[in-house]
Amino acid sequence: MKKHLIVIGIAVLLLIVGLSGCNDLGKLLDPIVQRAEPYTSKIVRNDISLRAYVNSIIKNCTAGDRECQVNAVYRYIVENYNYVPDPEGVELIQAPQETIQVGGGDCEDLSILLNSLLENIGIKTYLVLTDTHAYSLAYDIDTDNLWNYIEQSLTKQVEKEFGESIRQTYENTFVLEGYSSWYYGGNGTPVENFDTDYVNIGYELESSCPIDFYVVKSKDDFQNHIDGESYTHYTSCQEENVLSLTDACSHLVNYGGIILFNDNWEDATIQIEIEFYFHPSFYNLFEDEIITYYSINGKKCIVLDCTAGEYGYPGYDAGLTGEKIAIDPITQKYYYLV
Repeated sequence: MKKHLIVIGIAVLLLIVGLSGCNDLGKLLDPIVQRAEPYTSKIVRNDISLRAYVNSIIKNCTAGDRECQVNAVYRYIVENYNYVPDPEGVELIQAPQETIQVGGGDCEDLSILLNSLLENIGIKTYLVLTDTHAYSLAYDIDTDNLWNYIEQSLTKQVEKEFGESIRQTYENTFVLEGYSSWYYGGNGTPVENFDTDYVNIGYELESSCPIDFYVVKSKDDFQNHIDGESYTHYTSCQEENVLSLTDACSHLVNYGGIILFNDNWEDATIQIEIEFYFHPSFYNLFEDEIITYYSINGKKCIVLDCTAGEYGYPGYDAGLTGEKIAIDPITQKYYYLV
């Protein structure tokens, strides 16, 4: 009986070899492929509903601009899908349509969705598995072009939380009466409250008679100036008796403003342009211009981690340690990332 079972087993094995070939059988028995298969099998590469869905996401990208498309799809998932862990002791693996229906999923589910959407617009992807995490790679991406879209997206995120543009401009022509003062700016709120590191104030003015110019930390300083009391101002930015001025006061830590004082009997006609620029904190992420990628077949493959949060970006690396394996969902070929 045992001999018959052995013969049957060999026959089945030979049948598999004959039908699939030695290479396919090797992949079938490879523990890495076996581990990845439940996830890679869920990646959908050719689906009309997914194609329509992703096209609605990348509608503002120029045709063929892969970097714009990758950034748009990544940011859409980060901004619109929630991280939803699996139930205790259960490994749920969602198809992309299920993740769309649920509105979220765990790291594997979000990566499967991301890969599927990119694959449906012709951008090759890899699924990366670690001991504790999963994320994606987008193949053949220009990091210089990608940075432009990263900056735009993160600036929009800051402005969303700030509640207004990080670049605020003011332009006016007005008459400043003799021995009177004028103020434009904020109330002195610390800029770090707005997810910014500092504020720069650029200015350009012309006056019909000499005026004094001060940059102060808050509107309270302006009130003290009017009341004849002591007030704080940035002495390095102070100018007195000026008719024309073009300059900037930089790296200010409070949302303050500008005082103009006409120390003359004569009224002054003033033309002024001011720009407040709130420098976003997210630039600290790029002090070393880090957009993480791995080279596969001589092409840059950008890290796409959908669980990085609203300030995540294509190329964000959470600093994971340990073994990282990138699997091609089509061929099942895999690479150890170093």
